[in-house]
Amino acid sequence: MYGTKYAIWRFAVSSHPRCCLNTEAPPELTRGEKNLIDALRVKFPGSTSVQVADISGGCGAMYQISIEASEFTGKSTLQQQRMVYKALSEEIKEMHGLQIKTKPSNSS
Repeated sequence: MYGTKYAIWRFAVSSHPRCCLNTEAPPELTRGEKNLIDALRVKFPGSTSVQVADISGGCGAMYQISIEASEFTGKSTLQQQRMVYKALSEEIKEMHGLQIKTKPSNSS
């Protein structure tokens, strides 16, 4: 549990029974997943890994996001997650929940 940088942001009461953790992306991303990935890559140009999964059964109400970016270096877990939350502030308005996992990129 220690060292895990993971947060769950819930914006409204979710009635989605399938809120589980998906570790693999589906072969084809949904439009919502693609939009979130594009937004994160723009907001975090130093990202080395961006993974997004719709974990609401495909309706786009809840997403799991994992992002590794150089912008997180030297920031606390809470600061990193707030950065992601702020970067997706418009997209989040349409969601019921969001799981965020962040990690600083290894500096070379």
